Formats: sequence, C-alpha cells, structure tokens
Amino acid sequence: MARIAVLLEDRCHPKQCQGECQAYCPPVRMGQECIVWGEGGKPIISETLCIGCGICVHKCPFTAIKILNTPEAAEEEMVHRYGLNTFRLYRLPIPRPKGVVGMIGPNGIGKSTALRVVSGVERPNLGRYDAPPSWEEIIRKYRGTELQSHFIRLSKGEVRSVIKPQYVDTLAQREGLTVGKYVDEAGGDSAQALASTELTGREGVLLSELSGGELQLAALARTLATDADLYLLDEPSNYLDIVHRLKVARLIRGLGERASVVVVEHDLALLDYLADQAHLVYGEEAAFGVVTRPMPMRTAINTYLQGYLADENVRFRTEPIVFTTHPPKAVAHRVAKVTFGALEKTFPRFHLTVGGGSLQKAEVVGIVGPNSTGKTTFVKMLAGVEVPSSGTPPVGVTVGYKPQYLRATGDWTLRERVDSLAAGGGFDAELFARELVPTLRLSGVLEVPLTELSGGELQLAAIALCLGRPATLYLLDEPSAYLDSDQRMNVARLVKRLVERQGSAALVVDHDVYFLDLVADSLMAFSPENADFTRARGDGPFSMREGMNALLERIQVTFRRDEESHRPRINKEGSVLDREQRAKGEYYYEAS
Repeated sequence: MARIAVLLEDRCHPKQCQGECQAYCPPVRMGQECIVWGEGGKPIISETLCIGCGICVHKCPFTAIKILNTPEAAEEEMVHRYGLNTFRLYRLPIPRPKGVVGMIGPNGIGKSTALRVVSGVERPNLGRYDAPPSWEEIIRKYRGTELQSHFIRLSKGEVRSVIKPQYVDTLAQREGLTVGKYVDEAGGDSAQALASTELTGREGVLLSELSGGELQLAALARTLATDADLYLLDEPSNYLDIVHRLKVARLIRGLGERASVVVVEHDLALLDYLADQAHLVYGEEAAFGVVTRPMPMRTAINTYLQGYLADENVRFRTEPIVFTTHPPKAVAHRVAKVTFGALEKTFPRFHLTVGGGSLQKAEVVGIVGPNSTGKTTFVKMLAGVEVPSSGTPPVGVTVGYKPQYLRATGDWTLRERVDSLAAGGGFDAELFARELVPTLRLSGVLEVPLTELSGGELQLAAIALCLGRPATLYLLDEPSAYLDSDQRMNVARLVKRLVERQGSAALVVDHDVYFLDLVADSLMAFSPENADFTRARGDGPFSMREGMNALLERIQVTFRRDEESHRPRINKEGSVLDREQRAKGEYYYEAS
C-alpha cells in the first residue's frame, strides 16, 4: 500500500492563502522539506517524507490537497502518471480481438486516460513522467500478458483505432462544419453511417445547430464510418433518450461482431445489454484509478452494486445498492398532494396535450418517453416557467425546480448562493449542510465559482439548490445528465428519502432505467401522436409496471429482473424470455 499526495492545481490559489499547507505540516516544523514551493508558486509535496497526518488537507482553504493510500495497487502496476503530485492510473482494460468490453466506474478516476493509452494516443510512461520509457521497455514490462501483443502492434503502428469523444457538445464549436462534412472526414462509408444513426437528410445542417442528442449521433456516425481495428466509445448514451439509447446499443453490438470495442458507459442497463464483459475502475477522483481484471458482464455489475471486490479485498462502497420491486402503495397511505387538470401547450410547430392527474403524498413520479414529446414543456408549465395554452397548473403549490439545461452566471460560489437564498427565507441551510453536502459530495466545491464547475459538479449543485427549498412539489428535469453511476444512485436515494420524510411529491424526467427504477414509485408516459412529432401526449401517473410496459411495448424491448440484485436487465431479442414476455404483454418484468 503506497501513500500518494495529489495537488488539484485548478483549486490551488497560493496568492489568496497564507501557505497553511506548509505552515502546519509536522515534518516541515521538524526541519524536513516535506512541502516546498515550486517554480509556479504552488506547493510540491514529498510523498516519501509525508507522514499521512492529513493536516494540510484540512488546513487548505481551497480543499486543493489529497493525501491517500492506494489499496492493493502496487507501484509496479502503475501505467501512467502525468507529473509530481498528479493523477496516476494502475492497470489497463484488455481489448478482445472481437466483442464489446465495458468499463464501469465513477468520473475522474482514469477511464478516459485508459482509453487513450489503449488506443495509442497516449504512450504509457509507467509512472516515469520525467523519463518516459521506450516501447521496448513497455513491451518488456508486460511480457507474458495479453497486453504485450497489443503494445507490440501499437509500437509498429499496426493498430487502427478511433475514439468517440466524451464531450460531444464541444463539436458545436466547430464553426461552418456541416454534419455531412464532419462524418466524411472519417474516410469511410458515411452514407451508411448516417443512415444507421438516423441522420440521413441532415447532412447539410451545421454542427452548431444540432441538439445534444444529434451531436452524439453525429459523433457516433463518424466513429462508425472510420475503418478501424479498435473502437473506443466514451459515454455514447449522453443526451440520448431511451429509444435512441437502445438503437445505439444494437449498433455497438453489431460493431463488436467484426471488431474490438471498448465502451465507457454510466447507463448500466445499457452497458449490460451491449457488452460481453467489463472492467470495474475504482479509486479517488482526480487522484488515482485502479482497473480490475475483466469479469463477465452480469458479475461485474452485481459486484459494482455490492461495492466489494472479493479478489482484491477492496470495499469501494459503504453499503450496497439495492433494487426492489414496486408493489402499489396501500390505499390507506395514498393521499393526494398535488392535483392538476388537463393542460395543453401550442407552439408554431408542436402541440402538447397532457391528461389530468394527481401526485400522492411522499410519491416520486418518473416521466419517460422519447425526446421531443413535451416532457420538459410539461414540467415548465408546472413550474410556472411556461404558461399553458389551455388549462391551469396547480395553484397554492410551492415548487422546487431544477431545469434541464444549466447555465451558471455571475461570480457566485455555491456557498454564497446558498447564503443568499437562506437569507431570503427560501432555503433550508441546515438541511443543505447536514444532508445535501455530504450525500452529493459538494464539500470540495463550496468555495468554487459556479462558472468554474464541471458539468457533473454543476448538476449536483443545481440538484442541491432545488432540494434545499422547502416545497410541496419538486421538479427535476434530467438530473442524471453528466453524473456517473455512483452519483446517479446517490441522487435517486436522496430524492426518495427527502420526499418520503417531508411528505412532499416529486416529478423526475430521465432516460436512465436504473435511476428511474430506484427513484420512482409510478410513471407518466409521453409519446408522439404522429410520425413527424408535431403532436404529443402525456398521460398518468401509472404504476411502474403499467407505465414502463406502455413505453417498452412501443419500442419493442423487454426487461427482466436479475435474480441476485433484482436490477432491471434488457432481454436479448429473440431469447426465450423475450418471446415469453412479449406473448404475455409483460415488457417490464416484475419479480414475484
């Protein structure tokens, strides 16, 4: 077990502090140079002299230091390190000659770095950032392993690889570039790739004019149009609705029949469906990541949910994530909290109709359906952001609202924003400090300006600002966006716990089936009323079984529940269970 020291340079502001890390360091006080100032004016921490007391971690006003032990990751297993006091990666995923290999783990622990190393974009330095090894040394290091032959081919330039980028929204910054030209740059069969991703007819549209989902499909189309031996797909489901996620999963499975594919994905139901085996990745965000040996897909996800790696004797979650079936609540406990009548909203090219319904006390209602069917419009009408063309939203209802698209403005830090809301009487600062900060792990970003937060950090901050408002009705639009699997499950349990304890109600729009299965008691289903999506309708709430059946029957997919973890699993098309459930009309299987 090795001790490592990590400095988060983007959070370190030596001109705005008193050098507390060095001033309070016990070895420094004893005359040892455990912490010295580097050329850039930022501290350099000696991992050899560090005694692991953690004083610098707690004294740093910007929470910019991490002192950690790496469990079961010996230094000889280090694959890559960017510099002194920076992130390090241990072990690598192993691409198969054909088939799909998944990677599961939180954000910030090296999955994207692993993809770059496996693809050859980044040569592994084995931790020697100041004196990188030659290919001969790297190959010798992995002698006798499956990675040896892979690195031999990489060193000779014999591996044609392509990476689908994680952040597809940056494609919109490529001014003047159309979808057709972008996909043509791959040099392959762009017409077939566009057709498979349903972008035929959009070739002349500028990337800057595409929605997030269309940008994702364009990035996938370019990847599919590339003639390669190794395809590396980083979070291919971002921005996609449940319909397109399943279509993309089928494309990736087909790709795996002729080439090697490695996929990083946080939608575990999707990954379970498209991959054959997976590597878990555990560690500490921005500090270190450890890639496990490959496991069968079912075993990998169940181990991930359990939070314990028996082979390595590592526990990376304090308590397991448990899925349960959704029996109807007892009639005696069903008390209507919010009732709404039929609502309509008309736009120049779209008309939405939502039937009336009621939300029960302590109930979380999920909202499902394809994109462009009015889910966000309905939530905005309830939040008072959109005025209905017909009907009246609930009156006398206090609302906590987290919108779909987040944009931070001004120089607020999260703490300043909370203090401002609390001073106005519209925010529970005690709940925020006691429960929201630790559950959502926001302690490290309280003093960071909201404009400097990453997409995932901003999402968590927005969820906290929503749930911290005392409200009758909470509205959360796509809260799982930008979040990793752990964060999604933490948010699901938090929302459910707060709603039940406060006796309020919540509506949650999302596309992640695991997230919805954990958070929702019932569902509203939205669907198009015509082929060109100019008219749509929303109905419900229904029971989870009825609501998911309505959605899954439309997209012709069946689910079962895992016998061990009770999590939803997508059936392979044409399997015995798939045929039996279709015959019975049971698309969303409920365990008895």
